[in-house]
Amino acid sequence: MHEQTNKMKLYFWGTGNGCQKALANFVGNAEIIGFIDNDPGQHGKTFHNKVVLGFQDIQKDYDYIIVTVKDYDSVIYQLEKNNINLNKVLFYFDGSQSEETLKKFFDIKGWKIDILEERMLKLEKLLDINTYNMQYETADKIRKGKYTFPILHSNEEAVERIVNERCSLIRFGDGEFEIMAGKERAPFQECDRLLSKKLKEAVMTDKDNILIAIADNYGDLDIYTEEYAFGIREYMTDEVRAFHWSVLNPNKVYYDAYMFKCYLPYRDKAGTQKRIDLIKRIWEQRDVVLVEGSQTRTGQGNDLLDNARTVQRILCPTQNAFAYYNDILNEVKKVPKESMILCALGPAGKVMACELISCGYQVVDIGQLDIDYEWYRAGKEMRVPVPTKYVAELPPAEIEEIDDRKYTGEIIAHVGR
Repeated sequence: MHEQTNKMKLYFWGTGNGCQKALANFVGNAEIIGFIDNDPGQHGKTFHNKVVLGFQDIQKDYDYIIVTVKDYDSVIYQLEKNNINLNKVLFYFDGSQSEETLKKFFDIKGWKIDILEERMLKLEKLLDINTYNMQYETADKIRKGKYTFPILHSNEEAVERIVNERCSLIRFGDGEFEIMAGKERAPFQECDRLLSKKLKEAVMTDKDNILIAIADNYGDLDIYTEEYAFGIREYMTDEVRAFHWSVLNPNKVYYDAYMFKCYLPYRDKAGTQKRIDLIKRIWEQRDVVLVEGSQTRTGQGNDLLDNARTVQRILCPTQNAFAYYNDILNEVKKVPKESMILCALGPAGKVMACELISCGYQVVDIGQLDIDYEWYRAGKEMRVPVPTKYVAELPPAEIEEIDDRKYTGEIIAHVGR
């Protein structure tokens, strides 16, 4: 009679390149019972003869979850929030993991090589990008006039002009500039030739009552965290800078598009509440109409808009809203002009704002302010999923439905349902 042995049961988290590397070193002393991925587009697909599952489909009968995602901070947050025992979780690309446990499942020599390669790639990329961009940061600090920098005025001045002069504000970030250049970047809006043309017209507008905001990315980055500064350095190549200057005016006053990202980008986390309080002055005791994606839900579940007199919402497609541009515009034009339009609709919202302003509306483009505020409230100092809201800066994930009568009562129209 053969003695039956029970193998340990493992889930692998991730189905990308990191998982393939881990599987290459898997020695087979356990049973892989499934693969987990946060991307709902992967759910139900077959991966190494197993069906890919969502996090919510994990069965409790397992010994370990092997996380093969290389940047796993948000995964840890997700595990902790769902009361998963972290003693039963192994992080393949964390070099501090216990060899004693890992050698039960992986070839340790191969694992160490994977860790070393990953560290070397990150270090090489970090050094290359930091070295390249240092010339711009240094030039901004010493200001010897060798380089051209946009004229950026303070957030305080922008708010004063919005409140006291009833100015409007439109923000342009890397997603908008890439669409202007005919490139794909924004995950929630496909590049479109007409949209590109209209964005160029919008960023080049010279009307006194329209404040144009661009990201303060051009020189000294000391106010930002290392993660944000690195991302800026990586993006701001010579080609990108040259294109920006093809649509910007060196003599025009601009404002900072980061004014609605009050928390995550900044080293000074202690100053977050002060930055938020400044922004909230914009809609103090105003009748506000939000034009936003149907899963954006600005202010839902938090106090961000509590100081507005009234809040109403026009819900639009969360992705590729420009395809419904005329329908959205016609719906917003039904709103009384005394109301303040707060726009969180990506590139399509910038173009719409220009047209609404010319019709006599005051429009403020607030972008992803709410998500940044949610991260501030969570106190995690990193991008984490917000289960009930669309988070453009994280991989695709399922958005939970909400049961909120107050929020539902604020909806006055739903375009592109």
